[in-house]
Amino acid sequence: MKVYIHTWGCQMNVLDSEVIRGEFAAQGVDAAAAVEDADIIVFNTCSVREHAENKVLSRLGALKELKARRPDVTVVIAGCMAQRLGGELLRRYPQLDLVVGTRRIGEFVDLVREARAAGRAVHVEEDRESYPRRDSRFRASRAQAFVSVMRGCDNFCAYCIVPFVRGRQASRPADEVIDEVKALSDDGVVEVTLLGQNATAYGRDRGETGALARLLEGVSGVAGIEWIRFVTSHPRDTGDDVFRAMRELPKLCPYMHLPAQSGSDRILKAMGRGYTRREYLDRIGRLHKIAGDVSVAGDFIVGFPGETEDDFEDSAGLIRAVGYKNSFIFKYSPREGTAAARLSDDVPLAEKKRRNNALLAVQEEVSLAHNSGFVGRRVEVLVEGASKKGGKLSGRTAGDEIVIFQGPPGIEGRFIEVEITGASAVNLFGRLAG
Repeated sequence: MKVYIHTWGCQMNVLDSEVIRGEFAAQGVDAAAAVEDADIIVFNTCSVREHAENKVLSRLGALKELKARRPDVTVVIAGCMAQRLGGELLRRYPQLDLVVGTRRIGEFVDLVREARAAGRAVHVEEDRESYPRRDSRFRASRAQAFVSVMRGCDNFCAYCIVPFVRGRQASRPADEVIDEVKALSDDGVVEVTLLGQNATAYGRDRGETGALARLLEGVSGVAGIEWIRFVTSHPRDTGDDVFRAMRELPKLCPYMHLPAQSGSDRILKAMGRGYTRREYLDRIGRLHKIAGDVSVAGDFIVGFPGETEDDFEDSAGLIRAVGYKNSFIFKYSPREGTAAARLSDDVPLAEKKRRNNALLAVQEEVSLAHNSGFVGRRVEVLVEGASKKGGKLSGRTAGDEIVIFQGPPGIEGRFIEVEITGASAVNLFGRLAG
């Protein structure tokens, strides 16, 4: 038996796929290199934007011929799209055998076995209490790993499908997180990234305050772990306790992903973000005042219902004011069930594309200025592997800047010092120091 897993979407989906892969391995099921070689095909999906769902449906449609030739192949849709559409997917696609929602990952192999024996099925019930046991051997990098600290979100921003497909916030007990980090460290991991849809709200579903800062301190005490990151943060839920942790814990990387989504007060209110432009900038100011030189990444949506040219320019101005290392910029697309889906999607697609490209250009300018400040400096880099630029290596700084450099083979997973000799908007370029 062989399984083929393809993953779309966020780091949480990547981690879920690693968990699924470990479950299959425990049952003696090997990984298939391609769809054609697989007995079980798993598409782990994303629903944040319509474009992501369309990619999955295209791949699923292409399996119709394969399923006709090999009816014994089991085709599975997992993840957020499975949670959102459930049985509708089975009705529309006869080549699909099983739909598994986001809260049933820990039972994945059993559900596949049942479907192969008893026929097509849908499992999108919520299981809030249990986190799947993870085989730490299965991860993309030997030196780096994702660790889930919570699931779901309670914010219900007007455009966001996450609370509907990932559920309400459910924080994982700190001792479970730390035990998993210890196991990863024992297996050679030196950098962990703590994952949550809203990591800075960690513990609030249990009535705790300051829980993330305490968790970061606990993880920092794990021997062998050198760098710690966490994503993602909501500005409304990010306080000085986290900034102080960034100042006081040497292992905690000086990097924060703090999505703004818009620079316009009017649009922020319509999005239900719970803060103003000034309040967001005050958070950024507190971050730098307390924690010092921290690289900041952002998210922006263009073309939200009612967004005017002035609103868009407010977003461009915010990118310049914050000086983001990088931003993830997306065109708005309505998601069924969200509050914004009831609004008129009144910004034409062509205008969304124009604003998307214009905002990317602003961010490129800001990113280049950010990266240029590293030229002539020496930085510590965790080597990740071969660069897409042939014959070179790629790594990241503690601030999450990507560094391309010439180096010897066999140093993946090691910390090295690199002298930065050049910069683009995307990468730093350098040579081994000394």
